[in-house]
Amino acid sequence: MPSYTYEAVQESRGLPARFELINTTPLTITTHWHEYLEILLLISGKMTAIIQGEYYELFPEDILIINSGDIHMTQTYGENTQYVLLQISARQLARVFPDFKSLRFSTLISGREAAAGSGHQPGEYLNELLHIYKEKKDGYSLLFTARLYELLYCLYTRFSRKSAVPVSDHQNFSRIIRVINWIDQHYREPLTLDAAADFLGLSREYFCRIFKKYTGQTFLEYLNDIRVVKLYQELNRSDDSITLLMEKHGITNYKVFLRTFKKLYGAAPQRLRKKDLQMDHFHSRRERS
Repeated sequence: MPSYTYEAVQESRGLPARFELINTTPLTITTHWHEYLEILLLISGKMTAIIQGEYYELFPEDILIINSGDIHMTQTYGENTQYVLLQISARQLARVFPDFKSLRFSTLISGREAAAGSGHQPGEYLNELLHIYKEKKDGYSLLFTARLYELLYCLYTRFSRKSAVPVSDHQNFSRIIRVINWIDQHYREPLTLDAAADFLGLSREYFCRIFKKYTGQTFLEYLNDIRVVKLYQELNRSDDSITLLMEKHGITNYKVFLRTFKKLYGAAPQRLRKKDLQMDHFHSRRERS
């Protein structure tokens, strides 16, 4: 699982957006941001998200919209979580909405809320897009694009508002992005809350307040998550022991590490490593047979 602070859209071939059907086990995508619109339709399982410090819980048929520039993290639960992922670049959005930088879509559209409305619903458009994408009939990209614009029109007319962002918010957003990038570069070191506040030239109290506001986490919670995510990325690519991997990624407290790992991935690291090794062995036997 990549740990990004900033991402760019990689559009699906022949389409004006990235579109995928995602199947995943328990997984946490740590705090990051991007300059594109991200729309998720949960099909099965459960998902939670923290967006601009606000907590959201999704159930099947709910839609999550992450506006361009929002700092966020997501977490899925259960062995069979499935969702539709739609990402539309700032370039594409600017062509449709000249004022899209001041446009904000509703973050959570519950399945019940949408079903209570009249006319075509956002979830219906997303399911149509999925059907078109799966079938890939001749000329499907044209039909996909037409339905995509209908979805955007539905969201614009029923689930959006214009909002000017205060100058102070722009400044604090930039500060949080700076410190997130700083943590990503130095997470192996014995970082402290005071060092992070000093890096931004802020008081400890003010730093804690804005960090929690934008990420929904304390500095220490975020740092623990990043270290565990980095370890997880190496877990099945390395023969090093768990203890050695912990040392490599700046983790010194095993109890905190284990608690954080289970929170992010739903099981202990030894169990996940064993499970993946068994799967690799199974696939290699099938390939030889």
